[in-house]
Amino acid sequence: MVTAIFWIASGIALLGGLGVIVSREPIRSVLSLVMVMLALSVLFLILSAQFVFAVQVIVYAGAVMVLFLFVIALLGPVKESRSHRLRFQWEMSVLVAAVLLGFLWAMLRGIRYQVPAATDLNLFGTVEQIGLGLFTQFLYPFELTSVLLLVAAIGAIYLSRGDAPGSAAEPLDAEAGLEATQHHEHEL
Repeated sequence: MVTAIFWIASGIALLGGLGVIVSREPIRSVLSLVMVMLALSVLFLILSAQFVFAVQVIVYAGAVMVLFLFVIALLGPVKESRSHRLRFQWEMSVLVAAVLLGFLWAMLRGIRYQVPAATDLNLFGTVEQIGLGLFTQFLYPFELTSVLLLVAAIGAIYLSRGDAPGSAAEPLDAEAGLEATQHHEHEL
C-alpha cells in the first residue's frame, strides 16, 4: 500500500514539475507547482516526518504559493521578449548538463558518497527532534534568519511606499523642496 502511494505521489510530482516548465500561462505554472508541493508533502508523510509534512502544506503549498498567485495577479500576464537572454546561456546549460551526467555516471559506476550519520528513525522528522535541533545546535542561524526576514519586510514596506505622493522618499515638487531648504537655512 505504501509503495503504491509512493509511486502515485512521485508521478504527480513529476507531472507537476513538467507542468511548471511546459505551461505558458503563469497561473497554470503556479498551480502545477502547488501540485508538486502537495505531492512532496505526501512523500514526507510516508517517511514519518509529520512536522515537515505540515510545514510543507501550510507554509509552501499554502502561504508561499498564495503569495506567488497574488504577485502574478497584480503584475498581470507579462510576455517575455527573446532579447533578454543570459549572455552564456547555451554554454552554461551544457556545463550543468555535463555535471549532472557526471554525477549520474558516478552513481551508476558504484562510487559511494559520504554515508549519513546514524540516526534514530523513530524520532526522524518529529516536532521533538526538529525543535531540539532548532533551539540548541541551530539557534543562532535561526535567530539571524528571523532578523534577516524582518529587515527584508521593513525594506519591502519602505520601497513600496516610496512612489506615493507626499512620502518621505520624494517631495511633492521641486519648488516645495527648495522653499523648505531656504526656510531652514534662514532659521540657522
